[in-house]
Amino acid sequence: MKSSPRLVEEGHALKEKGYAGVEHATPKQDCLKAGLLPPNCPQVSAGMQQRHLKKVTVLVGSIILGYLFIHIDLINCVPPGIPQQGCDWLGLCGHSGWIGQHDPRDNYFDVVTSPEDLSNDSRVVHEIPQYVLDYAPLVHLFSGEQFWPGDIAEHLFHVTPELNYTPIQGRLQYSNLTNLDELNEFERGRHVYLTSNDNVEERPDWLGGEKNIPDDFDDGDDGVESGADEIRTQSKGGRSEAPAVLVTVDKGKGIVDAFWFFFYSYNLGNKVFNIRFGNHVGDWEHTLVRFQHGKPQLVYLSEHNFGEAYSYDAVEKIAGRPVVYSATGSHAMYARPGAHPYVLPLGILHDQTDRGPLWDPALNSHTYTYNHLTDTLRPSNFTPQAPTQWFYFAGHWGDRFYPLDDDRQYGLVGEYHYVSGPLGPRFKHLSRRKVCQGGYREACVIKHWLDPDELKVWPGLGEGEDWPDDPEMRPPELSQQ
Repeated sequence: MKSSPRLVEEGHALKEKGYAGVEHATPKQDCLKAGLLPPNCPQVSAGMQQRHLKKVTVLVGSIILGYLFIHIDLINCVPPGIPQQGCDWLGLCGHSGWIGQHDPRDNYFDVVTSPEDLSNDSRVVHEIPQYVLDYAPLVHLFSGEQFWPGDIAEHLFHVTPELNYTPIQGRLQYSNLTNLDELNEFERGRHVYLTSNDNVEERPDWLGGEKNIPDDFDDGDDGVESGADEIRTQSKGGRSEAPAVLVTVDKGKGIVDAFWFFFYSYNLGNKVFNIRFGNHVGDWEHTLVRFQHGKPQLVYLSEHNFGEAYSYDAVEKIAGRPVVYSATGSHAMYARPGAHPYVLPLGILHDQTDRGPLWDPALNSHTYTYNHLTDTLRPSNFTPQAPTQWFYFAGHWGDRFYPLDDDRQYGLVGEYHYVSGPLGPRFKHLSRRKVCQGGYREACVIKHWLDPDELKVWPGLGEGEDWPDDPEMRPPELSQQ
């Protein structure tokens, strides 16, 4: 078979440029090596053209999919026929829905509330639905805990408000739940610290709260399972003398957030290489259960200055109620018992939980409803006499960060033995759209099973909590200050 004059001419030209053996090549090879494509190279078969087209199609498709996965915020979802765990393993699930398919959870995953979504009926705005209490969390405190739940009213009896390390004198020197908000007249309350009257290193009894250990809890003989199987029944007990705080927030469109706040008068920090970091007076932790039309859908657990979110099906339950675990000392909240390690620059830090005394906060709580658009707290129909003024205090529920010249203080790589006390429930982003505490633009990953091997990165506490920099995470009246 003879080569065409054009191909022979192309071959000689290529040979002169250093490409050996071209004059002996087949017409198809001549075309390809010369860089000629159809229609200039008719000898290339239709099959090869199709293969080239497939390669181009796959390349373009990969680029488009890559762009979508990078630039679209995806939500944990389950496409038809793919198990949730497999979906997560494959990286197909993120934060806003399966591509091209509506996920029914979207309308409670990210909630935007308008004033017209909320009722103005005076009865409704004070009323907490019964299902909120029916699905109240049960909290396993650590069996070897030293610092048990605290009563916020008693806590105020043992502290003095200070500004710039100086006691505030006069009528507000002795604050209580009905006038605590008046401390906001000092620098809007931001730099007011409720400082212990005692040296905390002497461990006065009121810090320990031993009298507030919950009553015995009899859970029967049925055992326990995690996930959707509910095989253990609550029968009695679980009451603490320290009231929890329930704040329900109607987000409209059938969405209700039930925040359960747990207060402790002291937070004992964790040890790294036998050095303890993160102690502070006052400690607020919380569990959030998000409901849609009366059904629990999501659970969020606070951990230090962050937390984790789960689908309701994922968490352990007793009689349908979520079971959570409070870590020894730090009281960080977790969805399972055991060790919870964090990576630090100097080593590994562990929170520890177990099946210690089981606390039922529904048996003794201050209960409220909250309008997050107007920053209005109201006592609920369950505790209509509950005081509200304390909620608006914009300062700290414990001592200010001890200076380094204080004998009780030391620091290393940005972590300190004592840090400032925390802000109260009003600063826990009650208006959050997603169930996670972070800002709207931050990722909120919903976990669908409990991972016993998870290793987290410690975010650091610095000198302690302060007003959030992001105005979105502040109470409405303070968002512009």
